[in-house]
Amino acid sequence: MILAIALVVIGPEQMPVVLRALAKIIRELRAATNEAMRELTEALEEDESSKPKVNMPPRRPPNPPNVSEPPSDQSQQ
Repeated sequence: MILAIALVVIGPEQMPVVLRALAKIIRELRAATNEAMRELTEALEEDESSKPKVNMPPRRPPNPPNVSEPPSDQSQQ
């Protein structure tokens, strides 16, 4: 649908030129995105490796609720 509209607007003579330019832009955007992701990943890995390892004490399970009377069995009612 989009190609048909572009063909009418741009014309059949200019269509290959426009598609090549569009493909080039998409390739450049992908390359820039991949480079940014690679740099971000390297920075995060470097940051993680520079952090000192902290030994956290083990977590204790939560205290059970303080119940003053036994639970009632509602299935017998």
